[in-house]
Amino acid sequence: MLTWLTDLAWLENAGIVALWAVVLARAPQGLKDRAQRPLWFAIVMIALAMSMHLEPVTAVLARLVPGAHWVDLSTHLFSIVDAAAVLWFIFQAAGRQRRTVLVFGAALAVMLALIALDLTGPPHARNQITPSPDIPSVPDAYWYVFFAFHLTADTTCGFVCWAQGRTGAPRLLRYGLRLFGTGILLASLLWVLKLAYLQTRSPVFGPLFSPVTGVEALFIAAGVALPVVAGARQLWRDRASYRGLAVLWRELTAVTPDVVLGPGSRLRNAVLPLQLRLYRRVIEIRDAMIVLRDYVTPDTLDGVRRHVGERAVPEHLADAHVTACWLAAALHARRTGEAPRAQTANLAGPGAGDLGAEVRHLLRIADAYRSPVVREYRAVHVGSG
Repeated sequence: MLTWLTDLAWLENAGIVALWAVVLARAPQGLKDRAQRPLWFAIVMIALAMSMHLEPVTAVLARLVPGAHWVDLSTHLFSIVDAAAVLWFIFQAAGRQRRTVLVFGAALAVMLALIALDLTGPPHARNQITPSPDIPSVPDAYWYVFFAFHLTADTTCGFVCWAQGRTGAPRLLRYGLRLFGTGILLASLLWVLKLAYLQTRSPVFGPLFSPVTGVEALFIAAGVALPVVAGARQLWRDRASYRGLAVLWRELTAVTPDVVLGPGSRLRNAVLPLQLRLYRRVIEIRDAMIVLRDYVTPDTLDGVRRHVGERAVPEHLADAHVTACWLAAALHARRTGEAPRAQTANLAGPGAGDLGAEVRHLLRIADAYRSPVVREYRAVHVGSG
């Protein structure tokens, strides 16, 4: 069993690397968005605390801090600050701002207790749990205070995250909070295992510490990464939608240039956020449709409906094909200089309640505009008189 657990030691490095990757990926949003800042700082603190136990980091600390004993003590004191900060950040994110004095007051008291216990203990080279109580080290009270604070802070964080994950938050946020809370509760398991090791000094517990830390880090990273994954997926969808509307947008705005909100250029498009460009494209297509509907006569509209009704168009796409056909007729009428007529029918259709629904509606029209049904209508009816 011990050999198998030793083979899983890579999990700790993988988890810490994943945490730092998430920290970097969420840095722009975490620094700009005040609502996201507490959680982002919490992840930074967790990643820093975990990294301080890695050999490259301890080697650097050994050159900065005089003696391994002081490296251990400094690492432990920082971990108390980390646990307090994470707990405070979680309380802030959950809207429980009144616990600042309690959290940091308790952390300061624990840090002073650790220093006092360290100074009053026998001379020792390291602040580590020794395999035998006969080896000089800090008194066991040092570890009980240290583990108790971490166990209390991490368990509280985990339960708060799970409690928030059961509320009416968006689905991805709920899942993210649950994954994050599970990771923090795994940290609580780690402290329980260390308490058991302190009590028994059994070699069975030591190999468990690194894999549990790695799984903890991976759960936390997964929970925080969910919004990043969702954002990347939404970006891909917006890009696909922007391109999917390109042909329809070019056709309509070519004959209604006044609806374009501003002069376009590659440089301008590169600077503007994609969602803003998509929003503008939707508005411009909508405005062009409102202009072009005045070029559709009742006879033309009746002919369009007959044409679509005689084809094997799925019922849920019939309106999109009707719209695409009358747009083709209106474009021809506008290009040939026909006079517009007052149109009372709302051919453009009702506006959707949100951008996503509006984009889906226009994409159906754009797809229909390129379909064989509309190409046939254009070839047979448009311009035939």
